[in-house]
Amino acid sequence: MKFTPMTADELARASLLPAGTYGFEVINALDKISKTGNEMIELKLNVFGNDSEAHVFDYLLEKMAFKLRHFAECVGLLADYENGVLDAYRCNGKVGMLKLGIEPGNEAYGPKNVVKDYIPTEKAVEKAPAPTPDIPRKLKPNEFNAKHGLDSSKVFDDDIAF
Repeated sequence: MKFTPMTADELARASLLPAGTYGFEVINALDKISKTGNEMIELKLNVFGNDSEAHVFDYLLEKMAFKLRHFAECVGLLADYENGVLDAYRCNGKVGMLKLGIEPGNEAYGPKNVVKDYIPTEKAVEKAPAPTPDIPRKLKPNEFNAKHGLDSSKVFDDDIAF
């Protein structure tokens, strides 16, 4: 059997998503206290790659204010953010877009995917003009005749007098 040998670092990186922009879903969110005693929300995210998915953990803290606000904007919880209260239970099941990166490993842990930032909704999808609805309407007699190639001298009247 022939194969290409890989280092432990290469094997660990092979299971990661490349850095880039991805869609995500919050599959679990917990209110916790950080090691330094600050309130935080621990998020377990399912990040959707082109051919695969990855579970990525992220932590929302007041210390990372830009990331906290962008997350709230991204998932539709901006009103909660502006009221100064964001609860973990409200984050479960939310979806959006994020910027993913790769953090190099160290002696204790290998490399891993990390959330660099969340993409607020207006930046996530370029706004396209709303399509004009194709709502059927009643044609005027001369429009009906023209559409169906009928003689315009004979007016089609579809009103029924009851």
